[in-house]
Amino acid sequence: MLPCRSRCHDLRRETWVGTLLAHSLDSTGMNESLMDILCCPLDKQDLELEVVRRDDDEVLDGRLVCTECGEEYPIEEGIPNLLPPDMREGAPA
Repeated sequence: MLPCRSRCHDLRRETWVGTLLAHSLDSTGMNESLMDILCCPLDKQDLELEVVRRDDDEVLDGRLVCTECGEEYPIEEGIPNLLPPDMREGAPA
């Protein structure tokens, strides 16, 4: 599950977030509207979007960068990987 701000735990917001997330991921890329709810899983700060490749309104490749700690989260084939760095593929065991 993608991390979101703590205020999204209100039932109505959870429903909206789930709908938005399902719609955003049910396409070929990440919809930029997800930026309204995504935050850094480490410190819950805002993320900046850096687009490498897009298709209309959808981001196919790029990265999300935390405005506070600077951690980078890749977007590959339209899917943002918001796992903490030590849990990503290729991380040392």
